[in-house]
Order: sequence, then C-alpha cells, then structure tokens
Amino acid sequence: ACLVGSEMCIRDSKDTGWDLTTVLNAGFTGDLDAGSIGADGFTITDIMMYRSIAGTEKWEAVSEFKYDEEFNLYEYIDRYVQNGTDYMYALVPVANNVQGDMLKSDEVSVKYEGIFLTDKYDNKRLEFDIELGDITHNTGSAVMNPIDSVYPLIISNKTKYRSGTLSTLPLSKATLGLYGADIDSMAEQKNRDRWVDFLTNGKAKVLRMDNGTSILVYTANPIETHKEGRLRDLASLSFEYTEVGALNYQNMLKNDLIPEPILSRTTFNDDGGIING
Repeated sequence: ACLVGSEMCIRDSKDTGWDLTTVLNAGFTGDLDAGSIGADGFTITDIMMYRSIAGTEKWEAVSEFKYDEEFNLYEYIDRYVQNGTDYMYALVPVANNVQGDMLKSDEVSVKYEGIFLTDKYDNKRLEFDIELGDITHNTGSAVMNPIDSVYPLIISNKTKYRSGTLSTLPLSKATLGLYGADIDSMAEQKNRDRWVDFLTNGKAKVLRMDNGTSILVYTANPIETHKEGRLRDLASLSFEYTEVGALNYQNMLKNDLIPEPILSRTTFNDDGGIING
C-alpha cells in the first residue's frame, strides 16, 4: 500500500507485507486448488477489497472487481480515507459466492492537508481563500399546540444530518503558471465552468477535510463572486452542501462512487521489485 498525495494506492506487491507468492501464484492463478480456501473445482471470478481501522479488526468492504487472469497487478486508489487514521487493507478471492481467506496488508497511515470534494472521476481540492461558513446540525421535529395545554408538544424523529456552505477561489493552471504577473481570463472562466458543472451534476460526492471530517454530500447552488478592479477576472465560488447518508460501502455503491482498479501485467524479482510491466 502507498500514499499518493491524499489518495491511498493499494497494490498487491511484496514490499507492502503482502505475500506475493500467495496472492499471485496460489490465490489468483485462475482456480483455488492451491489458494486460500483449497476447494477443488472453484474458479476465481471476483476480488473483494476490505478496509479496517488498525487494531479494530472491523472490516468493511471497499471495492469488488472482476478477476482477469490476463493481469497480475491490481492497483486501486482509495480516495475516501479519513485523515489521521491508520488502516489495514485485505484482498479476498471469490469463486462465485464462495470467499477465500483474507490476505492482509501492513498498517497504512493517512496524512493529508486540505479540503477535498471527490467522486468516482474527480478529486477536487479547495486551495485558495477557503471559507468554511456555518455548519447546521439538522434534526427533524415539529411543534404542536394542544388546545388543553399551556405548553407545546414537541414531536421529533430520527432525522439527523449536517448541512453548510463552503467557499473557495479556484485558479486555473494557466494563471498559476504566470506567478502573479498576469491573469489568464479565458482559462479562469473555463476552470470556473468546470467547477460549476461538477457542483451541479446532481451526483453524490465525498467531502473530506484534514480535521477528520468525512461525509457523503450533495452540492448545490454555486455562486460566483468576482473580485474588483484589476482582479475582476478572478471569482470565488461558494456553494451549499447537504449530508445525504452514512459513508459506507452500500451507499458508495448506490451512488456510483467506487472507482475501477488499474490492471496491468508485470514481472517481479524475489524482493517484490518490478522487473518489467
């Protein structure tokens, strides 16, 4: 396992503490005869990936993908990790509905800075002039005024979710490349348009902050606020977000937030280093 920026990169390679011989030569050779469940006649069809907070042994599904015998390296980027948390990962070979044993990784420490909005295809970072705004902890309740009572009757339900606003100044790569000497006005407009399309696409996203916040949200109602004078081609974007569910595998699957693994075929040396691929 490795950490790429704020993204977890999981590889079934030897230097992570995963036994390459077990994973590739026994478990994933197309059948389970020499694999972890040792059941004659079973053929691997899928690979399940699980994640656990280190020390808890409470495993939750992260991804499930089809096994392809043409490839021996599966690279999966886990963008939905919580900052400041130590995780362990595990692969489980699946033969139809029969699961093999877990092949566990070493502990992986997650550390990143910033605020991110992430979906299956994009991982956008809020970088400049960030304003968190107010966060509302919403609960469901109604007030009734009975005729024969001095005091109202409060009826509440189990509704409990967060909502709020965020603001950031998105800058294009073109403007950043000018190092403050000028502003690429066309690049700025195109970059804001991409942000607005992302915020209004009607799809769920994961909001992650380096303070440990990690929630499943919908975003809406972006507002452009332009700077004044010579900076008028720059504009902050503020938007609303609403928590829409627990951050678990079923909700991630339902909202199409699970990315596909990157498949490749490579050759390893005895120490797990890549010879070619």
